[in-house]
Amino acid sequence: MKLAIFLQDLVDLVTSTCDTWKKEEKIRKEKRDYIRYEVKEFEYEKKRFSWSHKVVTKEEWDSWDIYKLVDSLKNAPQFRKCVTAISEIYGVSEDQAESWLFQFVYKIVYEFLTDNLDSKAITSLIVTFVNELEGNPVEWNITVWLSGVHMGTDQIELEKGILIRRPRPKDIEYEVSPLSIVSRLFVTPSAILEIHKRIKFKPPIYPELEKILLSLRLYKLGSVGVKQIKWEPNSILGRSSVSYPPHWTITYKYSLTEDDKESLPNFVKEIKDKLPVEEKTGRPLSSHPIGIAILRYQDAISKPETIENKIAYAIMGLEALYLKAEERQELSHRLAQRVAKVMKFFDKQPIKVYNIIKDGYEIRSSFVHGSPSCIEEPRKAKEILDKIVEYLRKSIIVFLQIPKEKEDFISLIDNSMLENRANEKLQQLIGGGLITSS
Repeated sequence: MKLAIFLQDLVDLVTSTCDTWKKEEKIRKEKRDYIRYEVKEFEYEKKRFSWSHKVVTKEEWDSWDIYKLVDSLKNAPQFRKCVTAISEIYGVSEDQAESWLFQFVYKIVYEFLTDNLDSKAITSLIVTFVNELEGNPVEWNITVWLSGVHMGTDQIELEKGILIRRPRPKDIEYEVSPLSIVSRLFVTPSAILEIHKRIKFKPPIYPELEKILLSLRLYKLGSVGVKQIKWEPNSILGRSSVSYPPHWTITYKYSLTEDDKESLPNFVKEIKDKLPVEEKTGRPLSSHPIGIAILRYQDAISKPETIENKIAYAIMGLEALYLKAEERQELSHRLAQRVAKVMKFFDKQPIKVYNIIKDGYEIRSSFVHGSPSCIEEPRKAKEILDKIVEYLRKSIIVFLQIPKEKEDFISLIDNSMLENRANEKLQQLIGGGLITSS
């Protein structure tokens, strides 16, 4: 490809110019101080971390000198040939082509000055740059700090390129300029999700990540939250970034052990791509019954609200699954009866489930109509919440896997209470190999 040849000629010019500037001392190193925060004590099981810090001095190439060096090459024939070729091949303005090429040259200069530029590295950088110009996917390393999940095992591979693991000291150690505002010092994850994938461009929200998080929240009853997301590309034009999503209240936590090494990947494989989510964001669809149920489930396990409100959210999630659109009468009875029937397949006593749903429905009605709570004992309200959100979680998992329309499935549940044949069919559907987690 002609562009690759032009880029190689440009790299030769860049490296020779770097040598000249170094000899003439037109590019310099400067001493810079940093505060290095190191983990002094790290006991994951006991959730015990202690820190120490010290000032370290580093010699670094002056960024302004690098900029001036690159800028001095913009009128060189080799640079202009590349600009013209990029503009013609990819149908962009010369200004845009020059901006992209400037970043490429800056990268070459930096790698050369730090002694990381041999012939293999040059070829790799040229290939990476051309791939980006072509719009091909880029390798991204996405590191997500989680809360609400304790790792009782070192790591679990969810699928190729995706794993969840214990945090290590180096994950939370960092350096900052003395002038920076330190905000990370006491932020520590309970688990780390690593994603290594080729992505065409970095979206504001990565749908695959959102679906994995939803799967983790459904695998066990857990308010799995995100403290930090770090994006690192193998890229010339892409940029690393760190984001801090809104706070997620951790009402429920769970542990992953050796026993989950097989069941969790199987669960994610079965559930992730069945989730009714928006294609571009990975967020649950508010126009889909299961999507609504998932949204209300997340409200119940994560929103910083009263227990009564959380119960109301959980009941609303069950209503989205178990009530038909045209039903207007005996809603609490129908809902309680249907949930009790399905939960029987999870070894729950139907009469107890029925009564808990009826109590929850009363709380839900009080919430909707702005009336005082009908549950005076806080402990009892929490017990009701714990059970209802668990019924909702298991119900979502069932509905995701049933190969029937919602209305037909509800009719089968109703008929199963009257006919042995319908009950056997329901047994085959729910007990016939569904992934149900724990």
